[in-house]
Amino acid sequence: MNVEPEIIVAAVVIMAVASCVQGSIGFGCGLLAIPLFALLDPDLVPGPIFVGNAVLTTSTALRERQDIDWSAVRWGTAGRLPGTIAGSLVLAKVTDTSLQLLVAVIILVAVALSIGPLKVPANASTLLGAGGFSGFSATSVGFGGPPMALVLQHRPGPQFRSTMGMYFTVGLFMVVPGIALAGRLGIDELLVGAALVPGAIAGFAASGPLRKHVDARSLAPIVLIGATVAAIALLVRVFS
Repeated sequence: MNVEPEIIVAAVVIMAVASCVQGSIGFGCGLLAIPLFALLDPDLVPGPIFVGNAVLTTSTALRERQDIDWSAVRWGTAGRLPGTIAGSLVLAKVTDTSLQLLVAVIILVAVALSIGPLKVPANASTLLGAGGFSGFSATSVGFGGPPMALVLQHRPGPQFRSTMGMYFTVGLFMVVPGIALAGRLGIDELLVGAALVPGAIAGFAASGPLRKHVDARSLAPIVLIGATVAAIALLVRVFS
């Protein structure tokens, strides 16, 4: 793994912006950052972002911890385990080009689900299913927020942010070993990930005053548009 210094600097800036978005509305870091990371250098996906995400998700969960819906966290986590195993198996087999294609396809599916007319009730069955899809996408391409966000989207802001944050934090104990077993998280990836931590901290700090004034419903479309543009750029690269 050999990521150029200027690429790492750009990745830190992207991490800061994406972390600010997630700290404000509860999701979006991976959805925004992963396709841009894949465009910059495929070696940035999926391992390094989880180092920065460990700081971001834990901080988000603890900041509004009194609002965590622990039932949703438990059901989502239960579904996440088989999805993580499947994602790890896929990740172990894909090439860099295939990984870029997979990132783009999963992003477009996630965006389609988010903007579609589908109304998903939050119950044990839907949380299990969302957890499975989330585990697969988190392990294979580096982000797993949209499925759970779709199920929990009608929760109040503090509960949504804190529950998503705790779900992501607990999920790290599954996803990180899965990525490591697939051969995509070694010392080099950990060092690059450590370089992303200042960006995650800066973005989380900036989100503190913003979260009280940001309406997730108004910002989410911007997140989805940005992710879609990045996914299309990935597809153009893959097929050009």
